[in-house]
Amino acid sequence: MEAILPPAALSLTGGSDAPASGARLREAVLAHLERRIAERLEPPPDWTRSSGTRCNCQNCRTLARFLDSPTESVWQLRAVQQVRDDVEQSIGQNHLDLDCAPDRQGRPYTPICTKNQASYEQRARQHEEDLASRQRLVVT
Repeated sequence: MEAILPPAALSLTGGSDAPASGARLREAVLAHLERRIAERLEPPPDWTRSSGTRCNCQNCRTLARFLDSPTESVWQLRAVQQVRDDVEQSIGQNHLDLDCAPDRQGRPYTPICTKNQASYEQRARQHEEDLASRQRLVVT
């Protein structure tokens, strides 16, 4: 939406021959941006991260407990390859705030998962883009 609607609202509201629908679109986009800009934007206060996985298997429940922990930032997944693959697939599919890298010492390799702030950083980037889009729409 952000890549299409703000530029469309700008192009439809410029000039004296702009259609009335362009003004309505501009107002709708501005209202959306204002709502999102008003949302509270803070980095996570502790190590708790969203554990919204769709899978409810034992391995993903263990992952969810780790993500729910406010004190744990690193988790080593010592398990057979099938379990590691399942958990890593769940992490990727659910866009969880985790970086996973294999510890190549010993066999089997042990994935080391470290919590990150990717969701917060994405929201912060979006916030900056929203501010810039609002500024362009207000000035025009």
